[in-house]
Amino acid sequence: MPKRKNTAIKPYKLKSGKKRYMFYIYLGQKNGQKVQTFRRGFKSYEEADAVYKQLAATNPQDFVKQKQYTVDQLWNEWFKRYVLDVKPSTAQKTYELYNLHIKPEFGESYVDSLTTKTISDYFYSLAKEYKRYRTVFNYLHKLLEYAVDIELINRNPARSSLLPKKSAVKGRDTSHNFYTLDELKSFLDTAKEISDQVYFYFLILATTGIRKSEAIALHWSDFDYKHKTIHIQRTTAYKLKIKGNGEIETNDYGTQIPKGNETRVVPMSDLVYEVSLHCRKDLNPLVFHNTKGDYYRSSKADKWKKQIYEKNPNLKKITVHGLRHSFATIANDNGWNMVDVKNVLGHKSLDLTLGTYTHTTKNGEEEIRKDINGLF
Repeated sequence: MPKRKNTAIKPYKLKSGKKRYMFYIYLGQKNGQKVQTFRRGFKSYEEADAVYKQLAATNPQDFVKQKQYTVDQLWNEWFKRYVLDVKPSTAQKTYELYNLHIKPEFGESYVDSLTTKTISDYFYSLAKEYKRYRTVFNYLHKLLEYAVDIELINRNPARSSLLPKKSAVKGRDTSHNFYTLDELKSFLDTAKEISDQVYFYFLILATTGIRKSEAIALHWSDFDYKHKTIHIQRTTAYKLKIKGNGEIETNDYGTQIPKGNETRVVPMSDLVYEVSLHCRKDLNPLVFHNTKGDYYRSSKADKWKKQIYEKNPNLKKITVHGLRHSFATIANDNGWNMVDVKNVLGHKSLDLTLGTYTHTTKNGEEEIRKDINGLF
């Protein structure tokens, strides 16, 4: 067999194990731009070499690319598949990041024209002004991996080794994003002046540590009055509709499984027990609902918090999520079993709540309920 001289032609294997050949070729300059292309899918070296020689003889001024995918066209195809495997809220965040960062920079570019340097240069620039630049990069990397899978390109040009190690943007200082017990009581006293509903909502957050969207999603049937527990079975989220062009509609609102894809049970304090009986004034199955009887958006919690701070300007300002930190901080200060607290909070590990993962015991839940009763 004669020695093959064209080193530009490379063999590769399909997922089925079958061998194929491909090549990249640079033809020259056209209107000041590099003219380069690739071909793949050849069943033999000889077949690939014949096409290579034909292209090599082409004047770059006369070259017209084959029909190719732009990054945006690739995104539309990939995203339709992606949403089938993730939560609607995750798909929503991915969609927003793509439209905010990737589409403006790369959307109109042909997939095979992207280079590692171009991508690296962009993310070095992005890292100067955006802390979560790696999250954006990971989505671009996944998108281009899909391009490799469907054989649009042979190699993913998004190389994480060429990313900056960290962002120039300093992270938000969350060291003070919590209340002490006395501060929390003052906050709840002010919430009570707004309305029973606002007070009940923040009382649940303060005494269970659940997330704000988990509280918004509560049904009355989640309250187990016999055992004094609350079942956390859902969280509010957008219900997405995918258009033909890959865009999404987010008008519908509903629920999904809580973060971590796990439901859990949290203890109900005596105070929550009593206030819940007082607040149950209609036949709607939702604990918190708008005038149409539907779920509130999670942003409603921030609007309620704003009312509280307007009512009492002397209160320390924290985020709604800071009430979750407050629960953990108060628990730690009062010597509660942090393994049980971790499971009540729904953490996967004890990086935030000190220790090694174990299952919450019924005795542990009851001890936390007693401790909460002692504080409130």
